[in-house]
Amino acid sequence: MVNKKTLGSRSKSKLKPKRTSHISLRLTESEKENWSALAEAAGLGNNLSKLIRYCVEHRHIAPPVPAINSAAYTELGRIGNNINQVTYAINRAVKMGFAIAVDPRPEISDLKPLLLEVKQKLVGLPDKPEEEAMVKTLNEESK
Repeated sequence: MVNKKTLGSRSKSKLKPKRTSHISLRLTESEKENWSALAEAAGLGNNLSKLIRYCVEHRHIAPPVPAINSAAYTELGRIGNNINQVTYAINRAVKMGFAIAVDPRPEISDLKPLLLEVKQKLVGLPDKPEEEAMVKTLNEESK
């Protein structure tokens, strides 16, 4: 008589270790529904554990800002803040009816994403569009 457990089963060396640790996560009902829908769309059925495991394992978590980059990162934040203040002042002047010889707002709009990109590189974040899209999708779904 053939043992059904051994028939078609994998050898013990190929078996994955059993998951015995448990982590509790609290969600609102709408968050749970959104995450379940995201899991379904990703082809994971309604298995939230697989979805969470996939997201955590495939997301790059940035290390802390290296000390050598910390000053540059802080200074870029100040520059960005100054640019926002200049943009605000220009917009306010235009609303009040003051003429502006050359409108720098398009250049400022082009500059903001570049500052963000430099800050991300200083921190060590990846510049892979597919990872950014996944993070954006997950953030939108969790709202």
